[in-house]
Amino acid sequence: MLQLLAGPAGRFLANMMLKPLPQPFPQTPEAYGLAYRDVAFETRDGLTLRGWLINEDAPKMVIMTHFGYRANRYGYQVKCQPRLSKPYNKEIEFCRVAMRLVEAGYGVLMYDLRNHGTSDRTALGVGTGGIEERFDVLAAAKFIATEESTQGKPIGLLSYCYGANTTFFAFEEDAAALTHCGVKALVALQPLSNGDYLSAMGLPQAVLTAAQKHYEEQSGGYDFFAPMERATPHVSVPTRMVQARKDPFTNLGKVKAMFDGIPAEKEMFWLETPTHRFDGYNWFADNPRDMLDWFDRLVV
Repeated sequence: MLQLLAGPAGRFLANMMLKPLPQPFPQTPEAYGLAYRDVAFETRDGLTLRGWLINEDAPKMVIMTHFGYRANRYGYQVKCQPRLSKPYNKEIEFCRVAMRLVEAGYGVLMYDLRNHGTSDRTALGVGTGGIEERFDVLAAAKFIATEESTQGKPIGLLSYCYGANTTFFAFEEDAAALTHCGVKALVALQPLSNGDYLSAMGLPQAVLTAAQKHYEEQSGGYDFFAPMERATPHVSVPTRMVQARKDPFTNLGKVKAMFDGIPAEKEMFWLETPTHRFDGYNWFADNPRDMLDWFDRLVV
């Protein structure tokens, strides 16, 4: 019976990772008292990404890259999750983090990764674990570096989960471009591959094998276990990695390997109280000091 169910179950699980859930924007930054404007910019491979540029007259900038599949630049909405697969029962509002940054004197770019929100779709319309999405981080940094109101300002990168994967691969692709754009520091929260996320669920091996096969077929051959530890040796700016120690959906060995590979100045910040992975995504909205201390020292 397991062999009969493994294929459909694996395809279902892989599709959760491959196909971002469509989610509306119930609010704009204006609802949080944040001055903003809608912006769009192009990637090297010809896609248009769209986002919000907040407090653009500030002397320093932070680019926020959201986690994937379950989110867009606004955040995570419980009502938009499938009834049979709802991993978290609280809202995640990234504008609450943007508020903390603006209060501390930063401008913020919030944007949708490809295949998410209002940004363009690729030909296959599927996520690649951060590998193709590396061009999105490069495009966001170039936009801030060349936009009239923000050019020349120092940049911090605040990258969540899938967004952290994407940022590591962006450094592997072109670290020189990021530093040339003025990127000074990175806060990378809970990077994780799709394969490690599903493996941590304790699924039967037959289901995981089916999920990996379907994922690689549908994505055009991309690795289910996107090897961020291959990319982190290219990270060239001071990096603060953040990880909930009790996160049940991760591979802490991989997290350590990623961290160990970073050659730049680095620190590991363990979140000791969260017991759900998604609690970590809400952390900086209520506890911004660690993030702000890192950026305040380095984004100058």
